[in-house]
Amino acid sequence: MVFEFLTHEANAPYFFALSFLVILFVFEVLGLLIGMSLSHSFDSLIDFDVDTDVGGHLSLLGLGKVPLIIWLTFFFGLFSTLGYAANAISNSITGLIPIWLSIAPVAIVSFIINGALCKAFAKAFPRFETTAVSTDTFSGRVAKITIGNATFTKFAMGVVLDEYHTSHNVRVQAMDDGVVLNQSDQVILVEQIKGSAIWLAIPYEN
Repeated sequence: MVFEFLTHEANAPYFFALSFLVILFVFEVLGLLIGMSLSHSFDSLIDFDVDTDVGGHLSLLGLGKVPLIIWLTFFFGLFSTLGYAANAISNSITGLIPIWLSIAPVAIVSFIINGALCKAFAKAFPRFETTAVSTDTFSGRVAKITIGNATFTKFAMGVVLDEYHTSHNVRVQAMDDGVVLNQSDQVILVEQIKGSAIWLAIPYEN
């Protein structure tokens, strides 16, 4: 009975959201077992820092306040919970709500609540907050290679701290041919390749 309700056609979007959370949790646990966090890898691939004008609008939704993986987890959790709750209440009275009628209101309410939740989370755990800054300020800063090895033709993932001591994920590539920037190495970001998110870097020597 419960399984039929969860997988009913009217609950398809909410079942998808619930499945996403389950898969995310499983991969996160497996990643921790092998020594690599899925959330860290995800944020390394998608560094969601926005410029001031755009960020001002998106911050209302909580975007830019917390890492994207946390934002998605909160949103899909709310979307799934609110959707199932709405259909559970409706089913006990008149029947399940059609997808086309329920999905928009549930999504809007989820966005609103998620925005407030992410802002509260960022205040409670400020180390997770992502302050929107221009990537131009990264030039000359020291970054650390976190995933992979960078060469003249291949980039690796790294982390750099901005002036607010907030960490940002960056793509790093060796500036000089024949140089290999290994995982855990510290490097200096020299310049960003025009039209690309990749930063050219040189080894950092103490």
